[in-house]
Amino acid sequence: MRHLLLAVPVIILCQCGAPQPPTCSSLPIGSRASTEQVMETARSNWKILANPRLKRNWPSAQEAYNGAVAILFDKIRCGSGDWTDRAGKIGTSLAEPSRTEQDLAQTDALFPAEAVKINRRDRYQASPGLGVPAVSWKATSPVGVERQEYLPPNGEPRPITVFLDFSKTTPEWHFSLRWVQEDVLVGSIHHDLAADWTAPIDFFWHMCDLDDLRIQNALLPDRLTQETGLYFIQPYNPDKIPVVMVHGLASSPDVYREIINDLAPEPWFREHYQVWLYNYPTGIPWLYNAMKFRQIIGEAGNYARTRGDDANLKKMVILSHSMGGLLARTAITDPGMEMYDAHFSKPLDQLNVKSSTKTLIREGMLYEPLTDAKRVVFMAVPHRGSPIASLRGTRFLSNLIRLPKTLTVDLVDVALNSVNDGIDSASAGESVPKPTSISTLSPSSRSFKGLSNMPLPEGITFHSIIGDKGKGNTPKSSDGVVPYWSSHVEPVETELIVPSNHTVPFDPQASEEIRRILLLHLKEEGVGNQD
Repeated sequence: MRHLLLAVPVIILCQCGAPQPPTCSSLPIGSRASTEQVMETARSNWKILANPRLKRNWPSAQEAYNGAVAILFDKIRCGSGDWTDRAGKIGTSLAEPSRTEQDLAQTDALFPAEAVKINRRDRYQASPGLGVPAVSWKATSPVGVERQEYLPPNGEPRPITVFLDFSKTTPEWHFSLRWVQEDVLVGSIHHDLAADWTAPIDFFWHMCDLDDLRIQNALLPDRLTQETGLYFIQPYNPDKIPVVMVHGLASSPDVYREIINDLAPEPWFREHYQVWLYNYPTGIPWLYNAMKFRQIIGEAGNYARTRGDDANLKKMVILSHSMGGLLARTAITDPGMEMYDAHFSKPLDQLNVKSSTKTLIREGMLYEPLTDAKRVVFMAVPHRGSPIASLRGTRFLSNLIRLPKTLTVDLVDVALNSVNDGIDSASAGESVPKPTSISTLSPSSRSFKGLSNMPLPEGITFHSIIGDKGKGNTPKSSDGVVPYWSSHVEPVETELIVPSNHTVPFDPQASEEIRRILLLHLKEEGVGNQD
C-alpha cells in the first residue's frame, strides 16, 4: 500500500505528450471522387433547396448536398498550401470573416465534427440541417502557463457549420459560428443550419489538462493556484446573462460538461446566456477559496462594466456543486460578525497575529458580499459539512495535502489563534487539525458554525438539487458523500431530489431542472422570447 501511495504523485505528474487536433495531410480515400461531379451534385441540390415549389424534395436534396459538401470540404482542408489556395484549386472562394463567420486566420485547426471521439453517445446532442458540422480550435497556453485573462487553458473550441453558397458566380465557402447563427438563406428560403453541439465540448476536454489533474488540484494545490479564476466559453457579451459554474472538491469545471452539452442546442440559451467557468485549487480551506471567488467575480464584474451596460450582469446566475456551493453561498451572504465571532472572541485589533494574518481574517470573514448574483442553484452542497471529512481515512488524505508555502503560515496562524481565543472553555483543549479543504468540511468546523448563523440573503432566488443514491428514504437519505440533513437548506424556491450519487451535475434530471430554472429566470427577468 505504501508503494502504491508513493506512485500516485508520479502517475499524476506524468506527461505523456500533449494531444493534438486532427490533421489531414492527404485526401481521405472516400473523398477522392471527381471534383466536377461532386460540385455539380452540390450545385443542383442547392437549387432544389432554393425552390419553394420543390419543398417535398428538400429532405433528399439536403442529404445529397451535405454529402457532396463534406467531400469538397475535405478537398479544401487537406494537403499543402493554405485555405485560400486549396479553395481556389477547386474553383471556389472563401467568404470574408464577419460576426457570424469564423476567421480562418484566427484558427489553428478546423475539422469535421465526426473526427471527434464522443465521450457519451447517450448524451450526444446534434441538430439536423444544412451543412457539415465542424469544430474550430484556437490554441492557448497550457495549464500552469500564463495566458490572456479569461481565456480557457489549452484552447478554445467552436461549433462551426461549413456550407458552400452557390448564389454567386464563384461558389463561396462559409464557416458559420453556430453559436450565433441559426440558419442560412438559400434563394429566398431560410434553412436551419446543421450543428454538432457535443463534439466541441468533448474535444475541449480531450485537449485540456484540468480534468486530468483533479487529484493534483486537491493534494498539490500550489501547482494550480495560477489557474484560479474564470474562463469565458465565449468572449464577454454585455447583451447576455452570465451563468457562473463553480465545481467542488477534487473536481474541475468539467463537472458541468453534460449540463453545457444539454443546454447548447437550445436557441434561447445561446441567445441570452454566456458561460463562465470558475476553477480553483480545491485542497485549500473552503473559506479561503470563498474569499478568492468573491474577489475574482468582483474583478470580472469590473471588467464587464468597462465593456457595456451592466443590466444583464446584475441578473447573474450561479450554478454550484458540492464545496463550490459553499464558495457561492459565502460570497453572496453578508457575514456581519457571525463568521468572525465563530472563530474569535476578541476584536481583530487585539489578536496577537501578523498584519498579513489580520488582512486574511478581515477579507475572509469581515467582507462586503457580491451583489450581482440574482439566482443561485445548489447541487449536493454540504451546507453543514460532511461526516466523511471526520473519518480516519479522510483525515489521512487531508494530511497529504500540500498547501502553498506563502499561504500555509497565515492559515495555520488563523487556526491556532481561533482555538486559543475560542469562545467556549473547552477550546484550549482542542487539537488543531491541519487547515485544508477536507479538515474544514467537518461538521464541527467553526466555519460551519458561522455559516449557520448567516441567513440566505433576500433578493436572491435559491434552488437545491440533491442526490439520493438509491435508498429513497429522505430525510435520512444521502448521495454517498453529503447526507440530506446537510444538503437541505432553507429558504429555497424549489428543492429537487434526483436518483444520483454525489456527481449530481451529470444526472439528466439535474440538467432538465437547470433548463427549467434558466427559462424561469428569463421569464421573471422579462428577457426576450424563450421559445
